Amino acid sequence: MNFLLLIFFCFQIIIADSENETSVISEDLIAQHTTYFDIQDGNFIGADSLIVALGQAHLVALGELHNRTRLGELTVSLLQTLKPHGFNYFAIETGPYSARKLQQLIRNGKPEVSAFYAAYSSRIYDIIPIPFFKGETDLRFLAAADFMGYELWGLDQEFYFSYAYLIDELADLAGESMSRDQQRLHRKLTRRVYRLDRRNQFRELFISSFHRSCRLKSDADLQAYLESFTHSDDPDINQISDALQKTLEIYCMAEKGRASEPVRISYFKENFNRNFEAALEANPEPKVFLKMGSFHMGRHRSPLNLYDIGNHVSQIAESRNQTSVHIYYLNRFFEGRDVKGRSGWEDFERFISVGDKEKWALVDLRSLREQISNQTLTGRPFEIQTIQNYDFIIIAPQDDWVERHW
Repeated sequence: MNFLLLIFFCFQIIIADSENETSVISEDLIAQHTTYFDIQDGNFIGADSLIVALGQAHLVALGELHNRTRLGELTVSLLQTLKPHGFNYFAIETGPYSARKLQQLIRNGKPEVSAFYAAYSSRIYDIIPIPFFKGETDLRFLAAADFMGYELWGLDQEFYFSYAYLIDELADLAGESMSRDQQRLHRKLTRRVYRLDRRNQFRELFISSFHRSCRLKSDADLQAYLESFTHSDDPDINQISDALQKTLEIYCMAEKGRASEPVRISYFKENFNRNFEAALEANPEPKVFLKMGSFHMGRHRSPLNLYDIGNHVSQIAESRNQTSVHIYYLNRFFEGRDVKGRSGWEDFERFISVGDKEKWALVDLRSLREQISNQTLTGRPFEIQTIQNYDFIIIAPQDDWVERHW
């Protein structure tokens, strides 16, 4: 009898060990958590788990790969899906003033946006005034957001090549009140920034220490120009002046090899908080859709080991007993080729294995995250980090770089 009991207990231990055995992330496992969907007239067809999650969320963070054509199509669908659930704010990876500028331009129609880009861009030197809105599909989602009544929030510093247009904006806003000294400084700075922008792009090919932003940060004429607007009562002028100083500080730190990213992330959070607090005055439960680079949008530590804006909004949602949804946008079939197995995509290989040329793939990571928390699932460090950071991965069908709109 004792012998039989011993066998029974050993059998139970073997079963328990089998149940607690740790499995490894594999392509088959990712496939088990993948569904396929379509987008028709801006509506998701077949993405049921995503639609349910979006309907329950107060904050939605889309981590993007920049300048992808299909990203614009997905963004329109997300904006359209979220709107009936009370989403009225759209946070983007531009400077605060540039977000308002884009909304003003698109409200007057695509030709005005394209004319603005044509005036401040250079194809030869790859210079644009505002990033991530240079494509035809970008303008479609920008126009859709404005038509649906979203207010744009810019969370980032102004762009590396925004200085020329912002210097002009100050002059345009001041109008006839510009003094002769201000006009003189404006003319000098216009020529100087034009030369520096092009020298920067040329010298970057040969010299990595040109330090263009540092030069401008210490430029006496630029500082005199900005200080000349110190007593302005125009909030737009004050916002541009402040943004230029902060932007020069962040880029100068990066040029000197100092850790600029924590300062940049603090600025993300500062801009988000200011907008969110203003939104709270109009609505006790404001809902925000954020679209930024994938490094920024995770709910935990980023690949740079920093607590970025995605973590910030996740904590805000948690503190308010609300939900945030985090989405990672990826490609498998890009520029007419399959990137699976190619150099640079090794970390993504198991995730993008479910990508399809014709259909959108949706990988639901939430139950996998529970298994990682329970220590019943393991994998490569990047895979574990991605699953902990995101609720869904969306893999676009055949994708490509955006087509310029000017």
